[in-house]
Amino acid sequence: MVAAAVLAFDGAALLGFGAWSGRVMLVLVGAVFFLSALLVLLSWSWYRRRLADIAAARRALSDEALEMQRSLREK
Repeated sequence: MVAAAVLAFDGAALLGFGAWSGRVMLVLVGAVFFLSALLVLLSWSWYRRRLADIAAARRALSDEALEMQRSLREK
């Protein structure tokens, strides 16, 4: 989250300074920083979803293992 905020701030600063001074390269670098911030946010949300999926799968596997243990004890 902090990385995305820093990249977005740097992108805004470079875009603003590049537009103010007429330097096209700074505007392009600022745009790249903004895109990088967006990619960081998207990858973070993807990572959080994957962690939630893994946690759900672990809970399901644990429940299944407990059920198998119960059925083995009953026999």
